[in-house]
Amino acid sequence: IPDYDAPPQLVKPMERNTRYVNAVLTIPKGTLFPMCGMNLAFDRELIGPAMYFGLMGEGQPWGRYDDMWAGWCVKVICDHLGLGVKTGLPYIWHSKASNPFVNLKKEYKGIFWQEDIIPFFQQVTFSDEDTDVYSCMTSLAAQVRDGLKTLDPYFEKLADGMLAWVDAWRMLNNKLV
Repeated sequence: IPDYDAPPQLVKPMERNTRYVNAVLTIPKGTLFPMCGMNLAFDRELIGPAMYFGLMGEGQPWGRYDDMWAGWCVKVICDHLGLGVKTGLPYIWHSKASNPFVNLKKEYKGIFWQEDIIPFFQQVTFSDEDTDVYSCMTSLAAQVRDGLKTLDPYFEKLADGMLAWVDAWRMLNNKLV
């Protein structure tokens, strides 16, 4: 069963993956992608502090965008640091479709917010001083706060969460720093 967001899930309820594609692709520099957290591997030393899935769930204004948010953050940081990002194998068996109406309620704001969030990530820049994932993530949090706060006050809290994540990562993984 494809892992669709609510609108395609509603219009393609019977669609199934019927073929296996044996491929691994490098996502080109400057290109974003919808990372899925269901089947994910990453080098924690190189990019771990950027793998922040955001503030999602009960009480938050949007849901089901956590893995895509992390993917967008990771991708712009990897592009800046000259690190590659791949997508493709291995596959997972996704056998239960979630309720598209429940999903639509969770995704509603994100469907509209993407119209601003994607261009935001496309224009993110880092300074020459941002030479590691910690400094990049700190810079990105500041850009999220400044660039997306007019979209919703949530993004100021999200920027705070990004900084708390970086601090926690540094504290809990100090042997990697």
